[in-house]
Amino acid sequence: MSQDIKIQNKCDHYINWEKGVLQKDKKSILIGYPIASTLSTELRINDVIRKKTDFIVVTSRKDYSLETYFYIVMKNKIKDYRPLIEVKYTTDVLHCPKCLGVKVLDDLVYKQDGDILLVEKEYLLLQLVEKYIITRVGSNVYHNWMGTGIIDLVGTSIIDIDVIRNRILNQVNSGIEKLRNVQRQLQSTRREMTPGELFGELISVEVEQAEDPTILLVTVVFTAQSGKSLEFSQYVELTNIRERRSAV
Repeated sequence: MSQDIKIQNKCDHYINWEKGVLQKDKKSILIGYPIASTLSTELRINDVIRKKTDFIVVTSRKDYSLETYFYIVMKNKIKDYRPLIEVKYTTDVLHCPKCLGVKVLDDLVYKQDGDILLVEKEYLLLQLVEKYIITRVGSNVYHNWMGTGIIDLVGTSIIDIDVIRNRILNQVNSGIEKLRNVQRQLQSTRREMTPGELFGELISVEVEQAEDPTILLVTVVFTAQSGKSLEFSQYVELTNIRERRSAV
């Protein structure tokens, strides 16, 4: 049975010990993002954790230019000349610098026992399909054959949507065929693989235009050899690659 590091995880929007900037009033501390939960907020000054009763969370302030800034305000002035101020807090999804508002994060996640979160069976197959479709072919120095040219559509002008749709369909089919070939080669070496991680049948590939005509939604429906139906969706924008969604 194969396993892989889980690369797509739900973002917690948690800011871990960001450096705060003390203002001239010696009470206001400028932070980078709005605080979504006061319960998650921790403040330390010169490596000393301060009590929650020592400060107040201020949502935002606007200056003369109407820019919005986010603060924590101490109840008493900080007397140190150049204090080291650090803050832990949870921000909201729209301002999150980690996921940039898409709610998912490509990063390692550790379980409570310290082990890295892994995927296997159908979840592994979903992740493999994502890798083989979204990776720019040639960008992986260890597997330079992996991937497609979908990312190269960024910057393409939509003159004929049917032409772009056919290009995407061809790329998706090419990526999936590469995955199938690799899995067949692995099976020929008698590597132990579960039906859940093996690609079964490609049911459909749909390319739809969103309300914004420069954004396309690519949806791939397929099965594992276990018989379970799976779905992978990816927004493709002419200027960017957007959030992708997976469903078992």
